[in-house]
Amino acid sequence: MKRILCALTALLMLCTMIPAASAAPRTRRLSEDGFTFLKQREGFTKNPWLDKDTWRVGYNTPIRNGQYVYGITEAEAEQLLRDNVTEYEDKVNDYLQQHDITVEQHVFDALVSFTYNAGISWSDPGYRFSAMMIDGLDKYDALQILDAFVVWCHAGKTVDRSLAARRLAEGKLLLYSDYSGNDSPDFTYAVLTANGGTAPSDIYCFRVGDALLSRLPQPARKGYTFAGWYTYGNKPVRDGDTITEPTRLTAKWFTDVALPFGDVGEGAWYQGYVRQLYAGGIVDGTSTSTFSPAGTVTYGQALKLILLATGFEPGKTEAAEGHWAQPYLDMALNENIISESFCPGLDVNITRLELARLACAAMGLKKTDAASPFADTAHDSVLSLWQAGVVEGAPEGGMSYYYPDRFLTRAEISAIVWRILSYTELQDQIGSISYGSHTMGILSSVRRYRLDNDEFYMENGFKQYGGKRTWTGVDVSHHQGDIDWQKVRNAGVDFAMIRVGGRGYGSAGVMYDDQTFTQNIRGALNAGLKVGVYYFSQATSVGEAREEARYVLDKIRGYDVTYPVVFDWEFLGGKTQRTYSTPTSVVCDAANAFCSMIEEAGYTPMIYFNTYCGYLKYDLSKVNRYDFWYAQYTDVPTFYYDFQMWQYTSKGRVPGISGNVDLDISFVDYADR
Repeated sequence: MKRILCALTALLMLCTMIPAASAAPRTRRLSEDGFTFLKQREGFTKNPWLDKDTWRVGYNTPIRNGQYVYGITEAEAEQLLRDNVTEYEDKVNDYLQQHDITVEQHVFDALVSFTYNAGISWSDPGYRFSAMMIDGLDKYDALQILDAFVVWCHAGKTVDRSLAARRLAEGKLLLYSDYSGNDSPDFTYAVLTANGGTAPSDIYCFRVGDALLSRLPQPARKGYTFAGWYTYGNKPVRDGDTITEPTRLTAKWFTDVALPFGDVGEGAWYQGYVRQLYAGGIVDGTSTSTFSPAGTVTYGQALKLILLATGFEPGKTEAAEGHWAQPYLDMALNENIISESFCPGLDVNITRLELARLACAAMGLKKTDAASPFADTAHDSVLSLWQAGVVEGAPEGGMSYYYPDRFLTRAEISAIVWRILSYTELQDQIGSISYGSHTMGILSSVRRYRLDNDEFYMENGFKQYGGKRTWTGVDVSHHQGDIDWQKVRNAGVDFAMIRVGGRGYGSAGVMYDDQTFTQNIRGALNAGLKVGVYYFSQATSVGEAREEARYVLDKIRGYDVTYPVVFDWEFLGGKTQRTYSTPTSVVCDAANAFCSMIEEAGYTPMIYFNTYCGYLKYDLSKVNRYDFWYAQYTDVPTFYYDFQMWQYTSKGRVPGISGNVDLDISFVDYADR
């Protein structure tokens, strides 16, 4: 018995000799505050959803297919999360023990939330954050740590704003034990696009109010000189600019090319612009060795440079008679960019104000409510260009001046043209379109919508546009019943789009006639209306689209169809409908096949879509050789891309038609095209 007591006494004495540092737990579990933090970051969803190949429910917890088909309660979801999070606690504990790292509870909680969301791949010592953890976070400042931590916010190769916000919240918990997000400094970040160059990272963190240039790297690109970081709004980042919210920046570059012009000095403010445009064959000198940067610019020269920079180019013509710049003037007039009174003469020098009016209209910029930064003008065009980063003022006596009445110089238009080109390039590179939960990149080959929405108005029940001539239309099918077409014509309608027939959306996809097509097309033509037709397509192959085109061509033979023949492919939703899983590539191929046959037959083809199909079912860059008929029932259209006809309501009322009817406005008179 004494031996047992002695052994116990020795064991107790040995235990008291364990160093105090080792008393810290080597296996932690998520605290209740950490669990609440994780729940808030994940958010609760009652019904299961499929995430790639994994079904999830509640707080983003994986489940087997068939579980919780009727939904889950919050209490059930919380328990499910508690059971599931153990796996991530163990992963973090294994990492910490492997590298002999001891952390406080709030650090552990942040790492578990991070790992639950992003996985454990961050723990590889080859990654910056893991290397910092192993080295000791106390050796780095907060922004260095956040840079390495927040970079784990990508969806593919793109920074995801929601993930970046989560990383910042987890970073504040990790650094400051801030579970609420309100008890630590405010941080934000800048997302960088190197635009062909390379930079150490594509995201950098800042304290709110920091100077942007204080942490931005200088990227590198072979064969180019860095021209600076620019904001999403095309503004150059300058000394003193601060950051208060997530900001997108892109690098701009000047081509490294030797100039033959002796009067473009090294370091001149306009040298980079001239280099870039000269390398692209856009500008040349006034002689082989002289650029004449202070020389003036004529209306003809300005029209050519601005129109080409904004994507307008006159069609090829035979040897032109008269002034070389006349085709550019004619195009500007035809596109309603300028008025008849704008140009006093193609060889007359243009002022800085008139150039602003021309460039603003050609770019399709809208009026801005921004206060003028200039002491000598508040003209709308100048302010819109300034807001777009295309023009700047000259500092003088603590003020900024635009000098609207001065003649434009060759150096100035070089800068303006370069900025217009880079503005367009910038929107294509880092711009995006949001529709519902979807975010899409911009299709640079598809022309942007350029109309001024302030010019739309209603007159006699029809949509009109003040900026250019338009034509009023209706589109009808058997749903409208018998129509008195003469009354429709007398009401002010110019054209009618008449349904020929359609294809059923069931699995069989049976084609059918519109029972009123013949009486509608005859009645509309007899009343003097211009007529187009459309076919309601549910094609799931090129073969079916061609079948539909042959059907339409057979039906309209002998009728004077001068308005478009339309491929009206619609996605109606629902897994039982035949088009449910039709890939975008097939939809585009079908549209092209239909339109090609219509065009070969001598008619004008057109593609109809609403916002959903325009953004998500079509790739408009694959079908944009044809005109678009866009459907959106709003006061003004909000679609990003251009279209030639707009169906703006399904509840129009027109004499001669009982009940509601779709109304349209066309920006092209197809009968006289």
